[in-house]
Amino acid sequence: MKILQLTHKPPFPVKDGGCLAINQFSDTLVSLGIDLHVFSIATPKHPFKKDAFPKGYIAKNHFQSVFVDTSVNPVDAFVNLITRDTYHVSRFFSADVDMKLYDLLSRENFDIVLCESIFVAPYIKTIRKLCNAKVVLRSHNLEFSIWHRLAKSQKFGLRKTYLKILTRQLRDYEVDILDQIDGLIAINPDELMHYQRLGYAGNSMTFPFAINTAEYIPEPEPEEVNSVFHLGSMDWKPNVEGVQWFLREVWPKVRRANKNLTLYLAGRRMPEELLSLKADGVDVVGEVPDAQDFIKSKNIMIVPLKTGAGMRVKIIEALALKKPVVTTPIGANGITVKSGESAYIANSARDFADCVLRLAADGEAARKMGEKGRELVEDQYNQCLLSERLSLFFKEITA
Repeated sequence: MKILQLTHKPPFPVKDGGCLAINQFSDTLVSLGIDLHVFSIATPKHPFKKDAFPKGYIAKNHFQSVFVDTSVNPVDAFVNLITRDTYHVSRFFSADVDMKLYDLLSRENFDIVLCESIFVAPYIKTIRKLCNAKVVLRSHNLEFSIWHRLAKSQKFGLRKTYLKILTRQLRDYEVDILDQIDGLIAINPDELMHYQRLGYAGNSMTFPFAINTAEYIPEPEPEEVNSVFHLGSMDWKPNVEGVQWFLREVWPKVRRANKNLTLYLAGRRMPEELLSLKADGVDVVGEVPDAQDFIKSKNIMIVPLKTGAGMRVKIIEALALKKPVVTTPIGANGITVKSGESAYIANSARDFADCVLRLAADGEAARKMGEKGRELVEDQYNQCLLSERLSLFFKEITA
């Protein structure tokens, strides 16, 4: 079987969970013996850097990339409100990409074209014109849900009105593309249900973020036992808002009860307001050279999301490395953790603080939670176990 994987960002360098999810899926496809071709849109936020790719990756996966300037343009954004185009998506459309894609599809025949996220969906028309490949959409995050929650969280004003318009446009766009695809792969059951409520009744499956557990070797003990940490891309608004909420509502409660704990904030593109933060017991690290090494060195992971959708890749990685995790219902979305067993799910600032303090005070409880988290990943998010389901799905699509 021959598959073209069309992505809205290069998988390397690994700057966020989206890059990890794309590369993880590529690895799964290759492990199934699929002849894989990867075509990526490079952007200012996610540029193509050849040196960041593992040796042999580009040749093995027939990788190619085209740059698109997706920088936000206020004039274009305003015009899109009038034309009712979806600005978030239209920024990724480029005549250069279309021409390169046209050239590739004119030379190569594919059984399946896999669209990674709705951001590459504008190219489906070109795909349909040039080949008979089945088109499969892989949904990473429910963009509609993210912007819907952001709009609801805003006070009255122009910003709220603008976000509501964007939300409506995204929802309409999601409905439109459902008629253009032959299959849907959702990263969790909630996303699949969302598309089914919108009217999708075609071939579908859930395929969560999965990892090769052999590549995640936990340390016996963290270097810093009295540590709480957050790791995530800080150019994603839900992460920023979640961290700000934690600093404002949760961390003061934690520090009043335990002065020995230190909070470490790590992630690329840390906002200036956080980089310059002077808060009791807070160390703003910024971007780290190796995410896995950073996770291993710390103790309790926090994921204080108040908005967002999809599946938090960093939680899966932390669980695989036997780290106790405290998160919110939104942070745990799509991950089958049991609160109090493989992680803590907190519904309020007080609950969140209590969970962090409980883990900090009871090392044995934290260790047991880490063990349960690892077991969960091995049972349900193991790449080897999930790949067979994916193979059967592709066979059904192309039958």
